[in-house]
This record gives sequence, C-alpha cells and structure tokens, in this order.
Amino acid sequence: MIWPHDVLSWLTIGSILIGVLTGLVKVVIINPLSIKIDELNGNFTTLNTALVKSQSDFKKLEDRVDGHDLKLTEHSEQIKTLFHKEV
Repeated sequence: MIWPHDVLSWLTIGSILIGVLTGLVKVVIINPLSIKIDELNGNFTTLNTALVKSQSDFKKLEDRVDGHDLKLTEHSEQIKTLFHKEV
C-alpha cells in the first residue's frame, strides 16, 4: 500500500531533480548558446555596416569612372577637331 507521505516524498524528489536538470540545461547549454548568438548578431551587424560602406565607396568609384569616361570622350573629340583643322 502506498502512503500519502511516500507519494509526497517522491513528488518532492522528482521536483528537485527536474529543477536541477533544468538549471544544468540552462547553465550548460542555453547560456553559452545565447552568448554565441549575441556574438553572431554583432558580427552580422559589423558585416552589414561594412557592406553598406563598401557599396557606397563602389558607387563613388563608379561615378568617378563615368566622369572620366566623359572626359576621355570629350578629349578624343577635341583631338579629332584639332587634327581636322590642321589638315
């Protein structure tokens, strides 16, 4: 026959074990994982910032190259005009 105090003691032991296991899982698995996820988020933020800066720099270089293309075309036309005048 099972006595009520036996059931209560088993429930208490079970609750303590569940509490200890939950604490261990939190300390051993969840906290380190959370720290690594925070580091990863920081790395992604840094990466996104670098990407935006890189895209901005690329756009500036592209605009500058386009400006040089226009100047080269202009100089080429000026040279053609000069040689046609001398002939």
